Amino acid sequence: MARYDVLILGAGAAGCALAGRLSENSDRSVCLVEAGPDYGHLSEGRWPADILDPRWLALESHLWERDDEEDRSQSRARILGGCSAHNACVVLEGAPSDYEWGPGWSYDTFAPYLRRAAETLQTHVLVDEELTPWHRAFRDAGGHDSIVHPVNIVDGVRWHSGFAYIDPARGRPNLTILADTLVNCVLVDEGGGWGAVAGGRELSADVVVVSAGAYGSPGILLRSGLATDLPIGEGLVDHVGTGAGWEPTERLLAETAAHEAEHGLYMGQVTVRAQSRSCPPGISDLFVFPALDVGPEITGAAFAMKPFSRGSVRLHSPDPEAPLAIDHGFLSDERDVEVLAEGFERLRELAASIEVRPYVARELRPGGEVGAEEHVRAAARGFFHPVATCAIGRVVDERCRVLGFENLYVVDASAIPEIPSANTNLTTIALAERAAEWI
Repeated sequence: MARYDVLILGAGAAGCALAGRLSENSDRSVCLVEAGPDYGHLSEGRWPADILDPRWLALESHLWERDDEEDRSQSRARILGGCSAHNACVVLEGAPSDYEWGPGWSYDTFAPYLRRAAETLQTHVLVDEELTPWHRAFRDAGGHDSIVHPVNIVDGVRWHSGFAYIDPARGRPNLTILADTLVNCVLVDEGGGWGAVAGGRELSADVVVVSAGAYGSPGILLRSGLATDLPIGEGLVDHVGTGAGWEPTERLLAETAAHEAEHGLYMGQVTVRAQSRSCPPGISDLFVFPALDVGPEITGAAFAMKPFSRGSVRLHSPDPEAPLAIDHGFLSDERDVEVLAEGFERLRELAASIEVRPYVARELRPGGEVGAEEHVRAAARGFFHPVATCAIGRVVDERCRVLGFENLYVVDASAIPEIPSANTNLTTIALAERAAEWI
């Protein structure tokens, strides 16, 4: 049986960061297990084009099977780098109050890790000339509420966690990467030793870190039959939103074609913050996200960034290949309907603003005759930011150890106890940066 000092189950955004940091200690053997493929160092030229291309979400390949194939909110990446290999490359912190997670947690204590993660991802803010006419118009309409995206794009490549943390570590003899190796469950023997069943074989370690994401980590723990008294898989929360689409004017088509010829097109470059009438002080509980697609097609969406609704992740079957039973519980709390309807109204206001109006011929969907609340109830979906299914304070302690177990950790988005009012990728990687000091 292969034995390691640390066994990391899942090579997503957090797992890659953990493996990179922990393997810096040459006296410690680290094994990183990933269900999907690893295409090697970026310089080898084997990574698929859609994973490299930062202009669009890479949601058509390297996906886990879903319980409901029509529900794109369940999408999760099955590849080294995890969802950081699929995402829109937006690197944002939450508000300071988003990180009050209990004893030992505050923005001041967490900020150095947020900065370290952003630096390792080679984050930079898009410059003005890179903004498409569509995004620039929303930026101008949003005024001080506009965020031009800080992004992890390096030389035209989506600089995911694998490139940032694993490529510099690939030559270390103490790091083993087991790709295309599906984790079934965690093992604990009578002597207190740890391990896992992965790829049909047993692996042994002094410490096991479950890092398979907000869906995958509860799945592994539930299949393991450990900590059955803990609310594993409960409390699932994602930013919930809904969108609109418009017919572009001839002016937008002409300006976009000219911009594409010089700079290329990117789906997402700008976010506009907003506050609902019930928004607590110090945060923005709404994001408005204008988007551009091939065509060009012009769309936008509004998202509730501090939703009240909660869902769950459960098992359909003990088979690790079986899709998980994911219930987001979107809009199960009526307060989210009210907030999101306000956000959708704000999206329409921006589309009708002096800055954006020259580019919009008419609203195609849902159509101007459809009311905001009606549309919210009919078309709500997730923002691909699930968290909290193995949350700090409920399933793991303040140092990410599973309650009742000394050498079993969960480090990924599932451990984030309260959803930040921002994209979650940076927070997830920063959590791994901090946890690497404890493991």
